[in-house]
Order: sequence, then C-alpha cells, then structure tokens
Amino acid sequence: MLTADHNLRLLFGSLFLWLLGVGLYEGLLPIYARQLGASPVQLGTLFTLRNLGLAGGFLIGWLFVDRFSRRTLMLASWFCGLPVPLMLAAAPSYLWLLPGLLLYELTFFALPAISAYVTERVPPGQLASAFGAMGTITSMAFLVSPTAGGIIADRWDIRTVLVIAFALFLASTLLVLRLERSGPGTMPAHGAGRMTWADLVPAAPALAVYVGVYFMVLLTVPFVPPFLREVRGVSLSEIGLLGSLQAVGAVLLTPIAGRLGDRVGLTQTMHWQIGVHSAGILLTSYGPYGLLFPAAALRCRAPLHTLAQAMVGATTPPAVLGRAFALAGMLSAVLAAAGAFAGGFAYRINPAYPLLMSVGVGALIVLGLLVRPIRRP
Repeated sequence: MLTADHNLRLLFGSLFLWLLGVGLYEGLLPIYARQLGASPVQLGTLFTLRNLGLAGGFLIGWLFVDRFSRRTLMLASWFCGLPVPLMLAAAPSYLWLLPGLLLYELTFFALPAISAYVTERVPPGQLASAFGAMGTITSMAFLVSPTAGGIIADRWDIRTVLVIAFALFLASTLLVLRLERSGPGTMPAHGAGRMTWADLVPAAPALAVYVGVYFMVLLTVPFVPPFLREVRGVSLSEIGLLGSLQAVGAVLLTPIAGRLGDRVGLTQTMHWQIGVHSAGILLTSYGPYGLLFPAAALRCRAPLHTLAQAMVGATTPPAVLGRAFALAGMLSAVLAAAGAFAGGFAYRINPAYPLLMSVGVGALIVLGLLVRPIRRP
C-alpha cells in the first residue's frame, strides 16, 4: 500500500535521512551540554526551554496547518532546520546551544502537516499500519547513527558529529523538494473553518493519551544519557550503541504495534506497549549492566508514537485534523517542559528519579484507558 505511493516514499526517505543526522548527535547533546559547563539543574532548564520551543512550534502549526499547503509547510520546516547542526557546533558555552535548540524545536510546526498528510493518503482501516510503517522506516535511521555518532565523538569530538549531521540534513532537504504540488493530503481537505470544542469532543480521549505518551517519553530524554554516563559508567561509544539498540527495538516492535492496533484494537495494544517501555526504563535504572542492552530496545519510542498518532487520526473530524495534531503536540511540549524542569531537581536528588517519574506517568495512562478505552468510530 505504502510502497505504491511515490510521495509517501519520498517523504519517508527524506525523514530517514533527516533522522539519520539527528541520530548521530541527539543522544550526545546532554553530554555535550555538560562538557560546555551545564550543571544538572542547568541541563534540565535547557531542556525545559527546548520543550517550550517545541510548544511554540506546534502553536505555529496550529495557526497554519489547515490554511496552507502541507508541502509548503514541510519545505519551510526543512529549510529552517537545515543550519541547526552548524549552530550547535559553533556554541562556545552551553547557553549558546539554546538558539540552535529553539530553532530546531520551532521546525516542528510541520509535524501536524506530516501527520495529516499521511492520514489523508491512506484508507482509515490501515491508519495504524501506515504510521507504523513511517515509524519503522524512520527508526531504521537510528540503527547505525547513534553508534556511529558515539564512535566519531570518541575518535574526534561531538562538533565533528554535528558537521556530518548537517550534510545529511542537506540531502534530506533536497529529497523533500521533490514532493508533488497536488494530490491527496497536499492541500487541507476542508480548509480552515472555525474549530469549536464540539469538534474535538470525539477525539478528546485520544488527544489526552497522545499528550500523556509524549510527556512520558520526553520526560526521560535529557536524563537517560547522563544517567548512563555518570551513574552506570557507560562510555560514549556504548551510549551510541544503546541508541542504536533503541532503533532495533523500534524497527521490530513498531510494525507489530501497527498491525495489532488495526486488528486487535488501539487501546489493548497501547496497554501492552506502555508495559514494554516501562520495563525498559526500570531495567535501565536498576537492572544488571548486561541488561542495559535489551532494555534499550524495550524503551524505544516509535511504537508509542505510532499508536498515539493513529488514535488521534482515527477519532478526529477531517475538518480539524491538522489542528488537532498541533494542539496535541503543543500540550505535550508544555507538559514536557515542566517535567524537564522538575526532572533537573529530581536528578540532583537521585539520578533515577526522572526515569521513575516516566514509569508513573505510563501507569496513569493505562489506568485512564481502562476507564475510557479508545475505539475507532
């Protein structure tokens, strides 16, 4: 189904190259910030501001996603994000990372357009599988890039990693330029009519799950790499390898989650996947050293994102589809910003606390789904 759609192949290929570049350095950013002088609280604050930038990106998406061509928004996003690795590489102190981090998070204004674009190009009954395919393809970028980034950083430095990431961003941008200007999903299906609360009522439970899942995942992002480095004594190369193993887990688990979501149900599959992710977090926190490697595969993000996107896509009226994705992303980022700020203080008390907070959020989501399951209309 997806392989027959030339534009989806181009989009997924472009995302693959982009995330190949991101995967080189993303896991090293907290360590890079520490090298540039950031304390744990300053690291948490840096990621708090980063998540607020992400919220700003989704706010921009809210304003424009159903008013302009999806392709136009994607191109604008790619061009805005292109210089970010070079900006990060030029930072003389941790505070100078902030302009590049904020600019990158603002480019997420195109993510609602991407989600709406995919939703409008596939049959409703194949929605979870479609997002699963996107998650699998993009996760494949992380199979080798974190390991390669860690090796390059050990051999040279993190700035060299960032320059290589810029070259991959450039290749990705050239590919997305080839998307067609017309066709399903290219323009908003119903224009930008006024959105009311009544429009969102059918999707409200799915939006709550989406926000909760993203919060649960983003809560751990600033703190897992320094936890592995400073508490578990893992080298930069091994941290890169663990990032690649996360991608292995995503490649294996995301298509399964997509198929189960379409066949068994989105709610039941989400229960299972939250349990898998939480097990990976707990093993990372307290498991023996040898279990850090399978734990990395278990705490992959893509299956959770796949199911959350499918829930929103399956329950949101088409006229407000793009803005619903933007609203969910904006709320997720605001909560994640608060979580990163609190996590910085929690990390200072006990480095495992931010990870345990993520597990607690997952338990609350499961409880909420037991009370109010998500069912496809």
